[in-house]
Amino acid sequence: MMNRLDTKTRQKQILNESLNLVKEGGIQNLTIKNISQKVRISEQAIYRHFKSKQDILCAIIKHFNDHFDSVFEEVSSIKPIPVRMNAFIDSHLRYFQNNPATAAVIFSEEIFQYDSKLAKSVNALMDRRIAVVSKFVSSAQGDGLISNDLSTEDVALILLGSMRFMVTSWRLKGFSYNLVERGASLKGTVAKLLF
Repeated sequence: MMNRLDTKTRQKQILNESLNLVKEGGIQNLTIKNISQKVRISEQAIYRHFKSKQDILCAIIKHFNDHFDSVFEEVSSIKPIPVRMNAFIDSHLRYFQNNPATAAVIFSEEIFQYDSKLAKSVNALMDRRIAVVSKFVSSAQGDGLISNDLSTEDVALILLGSMRFMVTSWRLKGFSYNLVERGASLKGTVAKLLF
């Protein structure tokens, strides 16, 4: 007989196995039945922790958002803006390198396209990331490191879009290379373009 886990531990287990299912077979592999088989509890037990698959996906997005907020707190005290930007890029790429299935969830437009609750969660995540990177850029502009002619939001979109494309390419190539090492080239290019 399996030991009963406390609620928080069981929820974390459900989220981890959900991410593993997505990594193994894509978002279509994420069903309550498959989750229950992976976690080795009944489907009804899954519903005691999460009302729906949508709630599981929202919890995954929230986890990523919480991670993002902690990264922002960590790097915002770094004074030289170029070093701060590099730390930001490194931290994000390292997170995806260590949690590859999260990329499949966060960057899966098909999941969010027809689900307003999930779309709202992802939009909030994207808006927050754009605001944070825009703030970095604005600080660099204030220090005279980046031209004031550049739109802070456009620079944020270029940086975040580049990272997203890199992570998506890495995922589609079967996680076949070290994402953080590949990110070194991106950091160098960003530095040359901006600073």
